[in-house]
Amino acid sequence: METYRKPALTYEEQIELLESRGLLITDKSRTRRHLSNVSYYRLSAYMLPFKEMDESGGSKDKFLPGTTWDNVYDLYKFDRKLRLLVFDAIERIEVALRTQIIYQLSHKYGPHWQDNASVFNAIPNPVTGRTVYDDIQRHINEQLTANKKVQFIEHYVNTYDTPPNPPSWMSIELLYLSELSKICRGLNDKQDVKDIAAYFGIHNESIFCSWIHSMNYVRNICAHHSRLWNITLAVRPTRYRRPKSGLIWLTQEEADMANNSRLYYFLCTILYLLQTVNPKTKFRDRFKNLLKEYPVVNPHFMGFPKDWEKHPLWETK
Repeated sequence: METYRKPALTYEEQIELLESRGLLITDKSRTRRHLSNVSYYRLSAYMLPFKEMDESGGSKDKFLPGTTWDNVYDLYKFDRKLRLLVFDAIERIEVALRTQIIYQLSHKYGPHWQDNASVFNAIPNPVTGRTVYDDIQRHINEQLTANKKVQFIEHYVNTYDTPPNPPSWMSIELLYLSELSKICRGLNDKQDVKDIAAYFGIHNESIFCSWIHSMNYVRNICAHHSRLWNITLAVRPTRYRRPKSGLIWLTQEEADMANNSRLYYFLCTILYLLQTVNPKTKFRDRFKNLLKEYPVVNPHFMGFPKDWEKHPLWETK
């Protein structure tokens, strides 16, 4: 271990450091403006693909010959637009998931099923000690308190005194995707989550819950403006083999070969779910156009295989 001694650098010093490492900067005032709005440290992650490698595979503090500031900044802009594209797709799936949870469980258990502890398993979280039911109730109560002036909450509270919580089609609208994921994993009757998963063309509840959990993880990356394009997913969607839905998916060999910790496999899960949620989605076209707009991006770094554009899942409809 050693003491950190690197000093803070001015914008001009940051530019000088980049140039000393071989980065070509033709418009220093423009680069300074970029660095004053996007920190050097944030941008440093987008410099890595353009750096020379040492014998062990690590990056040197030296850029590949011919690398320009525009190369680095274009990669950053690509990632920003990619996050917006992915966030939009996740929003559509999240809304559909919330709708199915409300619809199916309301018809089976009644309008206020979220207030019925027996709907959920009683297994406590090993870290918090709370059950899924505890977490759902806690979040609903917090949101009801924080959003008293929201029209549908105000109407319910001023009109009804029993039950204390609004029906599920109101209460579940207050939950985040993380809570929806908890509901799927915490339902007491596994047939309930099987039925929800089946709506989306997935006939394995464990895989479905894995996909939703991973989707929540990526959703948070997008919401907090973190790097997405070449990330190694900490929460990976489980491989899905031999789906029975008739929807377009990867072959068993392709599913086995794909690295499910890279973005390619995650985006494939998004496209699979969108076949139910939004069959006429323009996601694949918008993604391809984004790559055309920023040719500096190499899809291989996201885990994309050769000729991925020709795969039925990615072909323009």
